[in-house]
Amino acid sequence: MKTIELLQKLRTMPVFTVNDLSRILGKSDKYVKVVAYRLCKQGLVKRIERGKYTVYDDAVEIASYITTPSYISFWTALRIYGLTEQLPSDAMVAVTKPKKEIDFGGTKIAFAKTRHFWAYGKMRYREFDIFIADKEKSVIDSMLSKNTPFEEAAKAILSGKLNYEKLVEYVRKTKNQSLAKRVGYLMEKNKVDANGLLGMVGTLYTRLDTSRKVKGKRDFRWKIIVNSDVDKI
Repeated sequence: MKTIELLQKLRTMPVFTVNDLSRILGKSDKYVKVVAYRLCKQGLVKRIERGKYTVYDDAVEIASYITTPSYISFWTALRIYGLTEQLPSDAMVAVTKPKKEIDFGGTKIAFAKTRHFWAYGKMRYREFDIFIADKEKSVIDSMLSKNTPFEEAAKAILSGKLNYEKLVEYVRKTKNQSLAKRVGYLMEKNKVDANGLLGMVGTLYTRLDTSRKVKGKRDFRWKIIVNSDVDKI
């Protein structure tokens, strides 16, 4: 098979494996490993990790196909949905099992394990459908993880671009009291009804921004230590 014909077939897959290459060429794994090596040396194919390759350059386009199940979320998803102006340097992926990050042509593909693995689906992105959390779940994942700055997740909640009934539903599904306090406080700052979360508040105080020191005024209603200036976000 000519190289140009092979590349045309490979372009139909965001990620392909040695087994895929063996099936296309009808050759042994040993033979196709040499083919893959030569294609990489020529710059026609990029190696992702052992046994996995792609002809594409965009880390986001391939990230949710590297391991299954997985989906794009966190800061990356916020950017895709236009909920933040900042462009994260990494492609951030939610997974069910720990996985080491990958350096893909200078872009890190970072994998974050979550036990809240739901509310995601397919969305067209460039040449393929990628797996991605919906807007509200992207916010939840970002608030629960340390891989997204608090200001970016807060900005999404304050944007007015979310389905807030769905957001409340998702928060309640996590059963995370700290999350309920933080999201409820931010929703009310945006003049959105957050009464559905008040039942989760409890008596202990929680930092609004968990990455900052315990310093700031206390909001009695939400039991929040306001250690971040939300008005400047």
